[in-house]
Amino acid sequence: MKLSRLLPLALVGCGLFATSAAQAQKLKERMAESSAEVFDYPTMAKIYEDIAASGKATPQDMKRLAFAYKRMGRMDKAEATYKTLVETGTPNAQDMLDYAEILRANGKYTDAMTWYGKVAASDPENLRAQSYVKHPDMFTRLMRDSTRSSVRKLNINSSEADLGPTVMDDLLLFGSARGEGVGGHRSYPWDDQPYLNLYSALLKGADAAEPMVMRKEVNSRYHDGTASYDSLAHRLYFTRNNYLNGKLQKADDGELNLGIYYSDIVQGEYNQKEWGGLTPFEHNDPAFNTGHPCVSHDGRRLFFASDRPGGQGGTDIWYCDNLGNAWGVPQNMGPKVNTTGNEMFPFLSRDSVMYFSSNGHAGLGGYDNFYCRLSAAGPGNVFNLGYPLNTRFNDHNLILLSDDSTGFFASDRTGGMGSDDIYGATVHPPLIRIAGSVVDKVTGQPIPGATVTVKGDRGQRLELPLIETDAEGKFAFDADYQTRYVLGGSSTGYLQNEVTVNTESDPLEDVLIPLEKYSYGAEGVVYNGATMQPLAGSKVVLCDAKDMVLGEQVVGADGQYRFALEPASDYRLKVEKDGFFKQSARITTKGKTNAIVKTDFKLFPLELNQVVRLDNIYYDLAKWNIRPDAALELDKLVQTLQDNPSVKIELSSHTDCRGKDAYNASLSEKRAKSAVDYLISKGIAKDRVKSKGYGESKPVEACECTKCTDEQHQRNRRSEFMVLEK
Repeated sequence: MKLSRLLPLALVGCGLFATSAAQAQKLKERMAESSAEVFDYPTMAKIYEDIAASGKATPQDMKRLAFAYKRMGRMDKAEATYKTLVETGTPNAQDMLDYAEILRANGKYTDAMTWYGKVAASDPENLRAQSYVKHPDMFTRLMRDSTRSSVRKLNINSSEADLGPTVMDDLLLFGSARGEGVGGHRSYPWDDQPYLNLYSALLKGADAAEPMVMRKEVNSRYHDGTASYDSLAHRLYFTRNNYLNGKLQKADDGELNLGIYYSDIVQGEYNQKEWGGLTPFEHNDPAFNTGHPCVSHDGRRLFFASDRPGGQGGTDIWYCDNLGNAWGVPQNMGPKVNTTGNEMFPFLSRDSVMYFSSNGHAGLGGYDNFYCRLSAAGPGNVFNLGYPLNTRFNDHNLILLSDDSTGFFASDRTGGMGSDDIYGATVHPPLIRIAGSVVDKVTGQPIPGATVTVKGDRGQRLELPLIETDAEGKFAFDADYQTRYVLGGSSTGYLQNEVTVNTESDPLEDVLIPLEKYSYGAEGVVYNGATMQPLAGSKVVLCDAKDMVLGEQVVGADGQYRFALEPASDYRLKVEKDGFFKQSARITTKGKTNAIVKTDFKLFPLELNQVVRLDNIYYDLAKWNIRPDAALELDKLVQTLQDNPSVKIELSSHTDCRGKDAYNASLSEKRAKSAVDYLISKGIAKDRVKSKGYGESKPVEACECTKCTDEQHQRNRRSEFMVLEK
């Protein structure tokens, strides 16, 4: 038994019954159609099997046979039938699409993608095929996040169909064809199982137990299932065939469709709670199906599924607003939610996330579970919940408890008790896939090797692996849900640019980041001076010669920054990060043509007793005067002290082990004092710097002096400063 036994409207407009009796069809074909009209698909299949065995089957006969197999759940036979059809005839785009859909439903994703490609090639406007062809890694992605959600079996299932779970106080309600209660074992021709009745089971945390058929007030001789409880009004809405007070309400064509009915919990005799009278939903109509109700937690809106006119395709999701004493005119959820296929089983969580089932949105199987966020502007983008909540089978009717993560759903996947079973689930939505390209703003050409950074809805930088564009300028990444993402693109010779992607309204896999090329620019990397690794989160500020801020950037995981500059101009770069020394550097484009000024920064942790080595401080032999090359390096220290005005340091000088101890100590003391005097001469206050010569007493290379290499001696000859106050 499949979920569509509860909503047979999927037959409407399927195209497989477009021929009419007036066209003088063969007797067997008319018999097959008559069987289909009462959902007797086994008989329909048997008739077309006889026609196929005779060798006289037309392509239309083969399509009808495959359709009957699908309705019976015999997807293996449906696949074999379509395989014969497409390999022996001249299939059209619809035939190939149907074959691709069956292959996908049977878990043959590689073969399915091949046939979707053939459909797209023959009919480029086919949106269904394009939804798969444009995302060739879709199946891999949907299967990949298998550890984010979990599924568990329940003990309330039977060997017959069990589906349509909902919660009413401390009870789990569901529909079952196990044949108890009103209607007994009356069989439904579709699958020769009993009609559905409503059952209840005791909720026990994430499990349920003690299933019992509900009373005759809410069950009938026909289908009764898929319910929703309004805890504020103490009212149960549920789906049933249009049967009320012993009378059937059929469509003009004799079809017994579905409707929504409700019953209130009232005080009965001896103050016992009882079901009140049964009332039909005011927007029921015998001419079409209306079912799968879901009342919002505040009781203000009723969602449901229907094949009524004005929809997007087969079965759509609709809603009505509560007007106080009536439900407003049904409104369609629109094309973001509804497709040309079938959407069913809406459920609204407390945080305004709508879960529903669809075979029209791209997915793993027949029906998959999807979700979207609702806002005042309407529904946002629709996302597939992926494996294990979805499989190649029919997975549907996901509902959640008040914690919005523990829930239940139904599936006809293998390993259950019967055809459809109810499963427990812990739901954590899958990662969001963002993809796009980085291109030249003027030429539109892709930029390979560009770096992409990602910030979330609060401006926080997301901790993601380094993202770089491929040879075609494309990028893709997966991240936890944010209401919006800010993507930054950067590449050598281009001005960095950011684009904002709204998760609910923007295309998420076609993001374009245009970068503007420049002739003059400042580029570089900010490093952690202690580890020499890029220092993500550092802020780089570009100022003009008068220290007016022209722009600022926060570097990503690669530590890179880029600014466009003007010709013949002076600038200052300032770099800072909490817990680190601030630094700055002056740069210029004067006298340069098409210049990219590269300046890297090493930010050292600003900690007491932190020791920082000063590179390239050299002295002439046995001398302590400051050489011009050393002055350049000391000027950087001057700038660092100016950038960090509260810091006090000890500047020390060290020698190697060659020479006498006393001489080395004296020489290092003179050199340290000479360096400090230079700092003071450049405006650094005397009380902020002190000198100290350590001679050879603190080597960084602890080698035996006569055996030290020249490189080891060089590393021991050094100048350093240590933080005394910060």
